[in-house]
Amino acid sequence: MSKPVRTRYAPSPTGFFHIGGARGVVLNYLFAKHYNGEFVVRMEDTDLTRNIPGGIDSQLDGMEWLQIIPDESPRKPGKFGPYIQSQKFDRFAKMGQELIAQGKAYYCFCTEEEIENSRKNALAKGVVPKYNRHCLKLTSEEIQAKLASGTPHAIRLKMPNTGMIEWKDMVRGNMSVPADNLTDPVIVKSNGVPTYNFAVVIDDHEMQISHILRGEEHLYNTATQICIMRALGYDDKEVIYGHLSLVVNETGKKLSKRDASLKQFISDYQQMGYLPAAVVNFLALLGWSPKQNVEILSIQELIEQFDSARISKAPSFFDVKKLNWISSQYFKKMEQNEYLQFVKKFIAIDITQLGSKYDEALLIFKNQISYATELNKLITDLFFVYDKTVITTLLPQFPEFKNNINCLATVLSQFETITIDNGNEIVNKVKELSKLSGKDLFMPIRLIAVAKEHGPEMNKILSVVGKQKLLELIKAFNI
Repeated sequence: MSKPVRTRYAPSPTGFFHIGGARGVVLNYLFAKHYNGEFVVRMEDTDLTRNIPGGIDSQLDGMEWLQIIPDESPRKPGKFGPYIQSQKFDRFAKMGQELIAQGKAYYCFCTEEEIENSRKNALAKGVVPKYNRHCLKLTSEEIQAKLASGTPHAIRLKMPNTGMIEWKDMVRGNMSVPADNLTDPVIVKSNGVPTYNFAVVIDDHEMQISHILRGEEHLYNTATQICIMRALGYDDKEVIYGHLSLVVNETGKKLSKRDASLKQFISDYQQMGYLPAAVVNFLALLGWSPKQNVEILSIQELIEQFDSARISKAPSFFDVKKLNWISSQYFKKMEQNEYLQFVKKFIAIDITQLGSKYDEALLIFKNQISYATELNKLITDLFFVYDKTVITTLLPQFPEFKNNINCLATVLSQFETITIDNGNEIVNKVKELSKLSGKDLFMPIRLIAVAKEHGPEMNKILSVVGKQKLLELIKAFNI
């Protein structure tokens, strides 16, 4: 890169940290770090009526949980702040006035009703609705009279009428929009608040942002922003844009926050006990792929291999099954102590009856889970739900079950306790004593121990159930 790489994520705090935004965070971060650059976060809170309490914290907390720490942000300000747009309203208003003085922008006194009527008339005539420039035709005397009388007004940018607005997109290649398709945009609203397109251009310039990866819904904004850059005297090539494909559900529709069938906020996955590194790994693969056909990649491997040329233009399918598979691979690779320390925070069931076997019970499912809260049901179902009807229904299918279980009781008397290490030895001794093997050997023991046909390895189950409990269960069935 010919100049330092600085990417940014600039959400509006009108909602909580969403999967789509998190994907943008990950890709912008990977791009910046691949080129030893900086990743910046700022909050575009200019839509004052839609901002929600906790919106900013949700974004910043979510990134911290993902372990993607910006080089600059509202929590870690640098020399290009402030990093919350509402703290710069005076700056934006001043620049709007400068554009008026230069003849590049003008006051607009039209009411919302007048603008809406103009839009309807355009649609009725079958033309693209655009502002009719009524206020551009006002004389200076008319303008001064309206200002003196306190008539509410916005500021609009005077857009070019001819030519093409062109840029090279990192993802989509050469892009262009006819200038006459664009309307004169409001850059400062009547309440003095800058519009998104105006504020974002100024902030990107003043924060020296070099590259921006953002959603394809911003494609149309790009042409307007380029015109604003030119009006402000900026080099319209100073920022290189890349527009990411939509993230869609299994039906191919864009993710909707109203779709309750899919968890769409990063906090959901945090609360369910997914591993942050696994979620980052998954998000990186939403529309991007490495050269090698490898899907489990650490953050450092993602940084090293990231190439914006491999970002797809096709919609990205949010595949929960793939997320769960990736997450399960991370759990499998964890050291036991690290795993236990992580998952214990998510246990919401009463585990006192497991006693000293608590850790063993958690470890039984280490190679099975995709997120930590799964353990609550898995442990409950295996060790706390004991359905005797399952036993009374299935045991008679094994003619030698009484002999088998009596042999188990005899063998248990030879051991002080049951452990994972001696569990298989106990089963082998039962095999020798009972002369049984295969299903005839294992199924009655499993049924008596946990009242389940299937489950984890026998030695692990017996160890958690324990000698005393197992003998009590044998006695309860009068065997």
